[in-house]
Amino acid sequence: MDSRSVVQIRAVVWCSLLLYLLTISMAYSQDIGCNASEGICRIVSPSEIVGKIRAGEPVVYENVFISGDINITRLEKPVVSPIKIANSTINGSLRINGVEFMGPLNLSGTVFSGEVAARGASFGSDVSFAGAHLLREAEFTLTRFEGTANFIGTNFHGMVSMSYAQFSKVASFEGAAFWSHADFSNAQFMDDTSFERVHFLRSASFEFARFYQLVSFWRSVFHGDVSFANSEFSGTANFMSVSFDENAVFMGSRFSHDVTFSAARFSKAAVFGLGAFQGFSDFSSAHFRSVAFFGLAKLEDNTRFVNTTFGGDLVLTSSRIYSMQLENASFSDSSKIYLNEADFTRMLARWSLIKDHLVYDSAAYLALVKNYKNMEWRDDANDCYYQYRRISQSSEPWGLEKMIDVISWLSCGYGVKPSYTIFWSMFMILLFGLVYWIGNGIREIAWENLSDEEVDGEQEKNPEAHEGDSDSVSESRPVRSTERRIPFSDSIFFSAMSFTAQSPASLYPVGIYKHVSMIEGILGWFLLGLFVVVLSGMLIR
Repeated sequence: MDSRSVVQIRAVVWCSLLLYLLTISMAYSQDIGCNASEGICRIVSPSEIVGKIRAGEPVVYENVFISGDINITRLEKPVVSPIKIANSTINGSLRINGVEFMGPLNLSGTVFSGEVAARGASFGSDVSFAGAHLLREAEFTLTRFEGTANFIGTNFHGMVSMSYAQFSKVASFEGAAFWSHADFSNAQFMDDTSFERVHFLRSASFEFARFYQLVSFWRSVFHGDVSFANSEFSGTANFMSVSFDENAVFMGSRFSHDVTFSAARFSKAAVFGLGAFQGFSDFSSAHFRSVAFFGLAKLEDNTRFVNTTFGGDLVLTSSRIYSMQLENASFSDSSKIYLNEADFTRMLARWSLIKDHLVYDSAAYLALVKNYKNMEWRDDANDCYYQYRRISQSSEPWGLEKMIDVISWLSCGYGVKPSYTIFWSMFMILLFGLVYWIGNGIREIAWENLSDEEVDGEQEKNPEAHEGDSDSVSESRPVRSTERRIPFSDSIFFSAMSFTAQSPASLYPVGIYKHVSMIEGILGWFLLGLFVVVLSGMLIR
């Protein structure tokens, strides 16, 4: 809801209330008796009500117009009798500062044109302002509600202060609207509390507030800044589907039990720094349009960010995380994830999801590698380690160590990419084969057939070579080939054999290509050995 809509709604409400008061005033000025069909039975003087209260008589009015202030601030004794002024109009202020009410107080549906001052008051029984309209300031500072506090559907048009108030039993503000600043700082809610479907149209403060039992803000809307700084939630806290249109501050808040922010919408900064989440915390399907700050927070149980959308940065700097789930979370192109000095036991986030958003920190990267290994996500561990080495290498000054890192990167992907070694092996075989073929540096040994006389002559010249095996005497002999170029396929074959340290019988290098063949053999020995080491390491892991 934008500011223009807020102004329009407020104008409509004010016009309706002014028309209502004008109708009553006209009836009063003309001294006309009212009936039930007109909504107001009669006009009552404030002194009549104050007199009954002082006399200890029950006060029961409905559909009346009270033409002035009700002031019992100086009342010394407790009010024992019940008080009911329902669906009426108090054309003035209600001042009950410091008064102790022993009986129930029912002001539901009543319009207060002046301020409501209940500072330090004590309500020993049930209190109801349900459906009431408080057009001016309402002060309940240091007020004690010993019974049920019913503010369902109440409209607070002026500033509201319930700081240091104590609610001993159920307190309900369902469907209420706070048109100005609402102050619940240091308030204590001893029993279940409901702020469901509440509209805070201006800023709100729950700083240092304590909620001992269940508290629910389901589907409430904070149109202005809200602060829960240093608040304590001893029971379950429900912020499901809450809309925070401005900054939401939970700095230093403590959640002793489960808390859910599922489907909540944070339009501006969401600050949970220094917070303590001792129970299960659920941020699934939440939408953070700006920064989500969890720096120095303690997330001691499972934390879910499943299907959560991050339009800004996710800051987990120096946080302590037991287990965090980020399955199917989405990050904008400009979002960054800060894990600097974070300590986490389990991070359920695929590397493909966070790799383009993680801000470099060597300890964080290595912790993620260990985390992926513990979960047996081997590919994620290897990819994370590879990126860690690439970034750390880029920041190193040129020197021997960086050169070794570059070689490690190109040859085997820092020990996690055996495909790099295979690629370089194939590339070397093709490269050297091409060099041999272009330079015509390989010769072929040709074999020619011999006649019987030539065979006998060969045996006479070299009897030891053929001794004891007359059947194996070859009828052909090797002859040096001519200078003709051998086929390219033979060059590749020779290169592959040289790379694997095996010399073919029918091919041999000449001239400088003898040295080239030796260099290829050394490179082959190195790359093949490296491949075995890398592959073994991956299989062991």
